[in-house]
Amino acid sequence: MELVFESTKEFKKDLNKFEKKDQGKIIEKLNCYCSTLLNDSSIFYSKVYKPYIFMLKDNFEQSLYSMRISIDIRVILAVDEDPLFNQILITLFRVVKHDELKKAFKSIGESLL
Repeated sequence: MELVFESTKEFKKDLNKFEKKDQGKIIEKLNCYCSTLLNDSSIFYSKVYKPYIFMLKDNFEQSLYSMRISIDIRVILAVDEDPLFNQILITLFRVVKHDELKKAFKSIGESLL
């Protein structure tokens, strides 16, 4: 399996609003935790949660998560396995302050329905 990262324009824009040291911390933690999906996904799933659960057609649950980077920084991302290409696709949607999380998460989740 291979990890493939994709990021939205919003994620890149959000990331640039943070100081360089925080940007480095965000990228470092994303790489560290996401890499565990390859050999011990339980570690990754212990570091993320779903503030809201959105159901897709046929009762499929959306793969949208929030990851805590620090006391005040959260990343909203999706994790999808693609067995055809033998990869795990990680889509980075937003990086926000903790107090903006619920609104941003709900907005992204509803846009994906």
